[in-house]
Amino acid sequence: MNSENDGWLELLRRTADAVEAALAGFDRWQDGGERPDQYALDQVADAAALGVLAAAGVGVLSEESGLRAGSGSETVIVDPVDGSTNASRGIPHYCISLCVVDSGNAGAATARTGATVVTPVAGLVRHLVSGEEFTAVAGEGAHLDGRPITPSGCEHGARAVIGVSGRPSSELPVWQVRVLGSAALDLCAVACGRLDAYLDLNSNHGVWDYAAGILICSEAGAWYGEAGGRELFHLSHSERRGPIAASTPELAALLRG
Repeated sequence: MNSENDGWLELLRRTADAVEAALAGFDRWQDGGERPDQYALDQVADAAALGVLAAAGVGVLSEESGLRAGSGSETVIVDPVDGSTNASRGIPHYCISLCVVDSGNAGAATARTGATVVTPVAGLVRHLVSGEEFTAVAGEGAHLDGRPITPSGCEHGARAVIGVSGRPSSELPVWQVRVLGSAALDLCAVACGRLDAYLDLNSNHGVWDYAAGILICSEAGAWYGEAGGRELFHLSHSERRGPIAASTPELAALLRG
C-alpha cells in the first residue's frame, strides 16, 4: 500500500476512533435530534467525525450536516452512525461508514453526476459494537481486520441468504432473507461471504449509506450495481439510489430478474 493510501485509511480510522469515543459515555440513545429522521446520537457522532475531518482540511458530505468543501478535490462521505434506529433501541448492529472520493480524477472506476467525476478511493466501515473493521483501497483489495476477504461465490437462489432494505415479498427467489437495518454492514457481509447478496427494495438510500460498502464489495470481487441503472457515486445530499450487491453475476441476474 502506498503512503498516500496509508494516509487516507489512517484519517478514516482516526475519525472512527473519535466517533467511538464520543459515544462511549453517551446515555441519551432514544432522544430525537433536530430533524424527525434524526437521533441525538447521530448529531453527537457527526460532531466528532467533523472535528477530525475539518482539521485535516478535506471536504465532507455527511448525512447529518450536508456538504462542506475542503482544500482539495477529495471528499469524505460520512454516515456517522449507520443503523442509528438499531442503536436507539439497543440492537447491537450499527456502524460508522466512511468513504474517500476524488472529484478531480477522471481515471478508471469513475461515476458521473452532471459534469462531476466522482472516484472512490478508500473506504472504512467499523462495527460500533463488535469493533470489526472492514477496509478497502481502490485497486488493493478488501480486508476485515487486516485479513483479505472474498464473497461466498453463491450462484443460485436455492441456498442463497440475502440481506434487504424494505419489506421483502415471498416472491424473492432465494432461500432466506435478513432485514438487519444497516446497509453498510450488509454490504460488507456480502463482501466477506456472510450474506450472498444485498438488495435495497425501495431505492431510498443516500450515498453515505453505501459508498464505503460498495467499494469494499468491489475490491472483494463481488458484483454490484444500482436498481435503476444509475451511477452510485455522487456528491448530492438529496439524491437517493438503490444499491445492489451479489456474490456472483449469476445471482445478481436472478435477483434483478
